Amino acid sequence: MNIDHNSTRRVFEMLSRGQFLSANTIRPEFRKLYDEVEEYFSAFESVYAPLGFHLKKGNNYFYFSREGGRQTIEEKIERFYKYIDRLAFFATFAPGFGEGMRFYVKDIVHKCNVETDLNDQLQRLTSDKSISTHDKVRDLMDEMKRQGFMDCEDDENEGYIVLSSYNYLKDIVDLIDIDPTNE
Repeated sequence: MNIDHNSTRRVFEMLSRGQFLSANTIRPEFRKLYDEVEEYFSAFESVYAPLGFHLKKGNNYFYFSREGGRQTIEEKIERFYKYIDRLAFFATFAPGFGEGMRFYVKDIVHKCNVETDLNDQLQRLTSDKSISTHDKVRDLMDEMKRQGFMDCEDDENEGYIVLSSYNYLKDIVDLIDIDPTNE
């Protein structure tokens, strides 16, 4: 099967920037790409392998992995500290927070205003202490959207959906094995 070169280019442009291609994306053009990669996974995989990019399939999402990437192990760990904090924030907002969940920025803002633990977590996630809680939450959502973990499905009311790629973060954190006997 010959795959469309336009599709291979678009998938490469997306995944090579560290983004994800999720099954439950709300964008029809991305959903079409996801379906195409799903159907012709081996063909897509063979296109990217000679370039040093390994197409990986997670639970309803695709991403690139690179052997001998540019990041050191310390840089990767530092990046995941950031994600652990975000996962904790969203789990505090809503136990069971995950793939397919829909929510509004205003709901998180309201809960931050009434629950000090959630608000304290938000303060630790943001560097600009002078902006409003609403702007902090909006900035966090923009970041998660840029990274491909969430998508805005209602711009006017700031409604979001958690994409399948969010499982990637949860799976990585689940791999962390801390020996409680070794302090």
